[in-house]
Amino acid sequence: MLAEKLIVRDCPSCSTCNRGQVPFKYSEGPWVIKECANCRFVYLENVPVYAALQVELAWESTSETEREKKQVSEPVRQFFSSQIKFLRKEVLKRDKLSALIGQYFHAGNVLDIGCASADMLSRLDERFIPFGVEISEFLAAEGNRRLKSRGGGVVQANAVLGTSSFESNFFTGIIMSAFLEHEASPAALLKESFRVLAVGGKAIIKVPNYNCIARVARGKKWCGFRYPDHVNYFTPGNLRSMCESAGFSIEQFTLADRYFLSDNMWIVLGKR
Repeated sequence: MLAEKLIVRDCPSCSTCNRGQVPFKYSEGPWVIKECANCRFVYLENVPVYAALQVELAWESTSETEREKKQVSEPVRQFFSSQIKFLRKEVLKRDKLSALIGQYFHAGNVLDIGCASADMLSRLDERFIPFGVEISEFLAAEGNRRLKSRGGGVVQANAVLGTSSFESNFFTGIIMSAFLEHEASPAALLKESFRVLAVGGKAIIKVPNYNCIARVARGKKWCGFRYPDHVNYFTPGNLRSMCESAGFSIEQFTLADRYFLSDNMWIVLGKR
């Protein structure tokens, strides 16, 4: 049963228990969204246990289900969305993550948390030794196959446990691209990431922007709502606060990185 694969959590930002609060307006089906009565952080209260994310609720399965759902409910919008993504990636060659890596990372060990099949890691140049953490058994195995000649590898585990397996100050760069919104314990993950990052190293994070105009306009149909994949909904303010509480300095978080017309935002963190 689904209920046996879920845990109920307090606010991941301030640890306030909101179980007595009525579900927030973006709740859907069995998935209970709460807006924290204390800090106003918006989050999924009932999240899958880590074990369920290894196979049954693994990203490669839920993402395909979500794609098919949107194809049926909004076929025209889904078509144009896929064309825009193709234009950006294949024609305009827009790749903000690669640009930020080139600007901020220096040679050494690089960790991609939530690396899937290690697509990004496999594209890193020879200055970097690629490591990943991935909870999906299938994707972790595929990632290890792709990285076997690079000297690194993928740890198959949940993000907090996998990151904690590395020694302190081991990485010159850490990537969390489209991942922190998936993590049931984001504050704990950020603290572990800070520990394993070397002094002078940088971390790059990309998450959906809950403050964007599309969320306001589209409501439950906003692309940032994905049940049960997305469990945290970050604003520029609470993302900055959580990162700073973990010990990070903010290296880049411009208006362009958190633009309200964009569904996503980027932040570059440092360890001084």
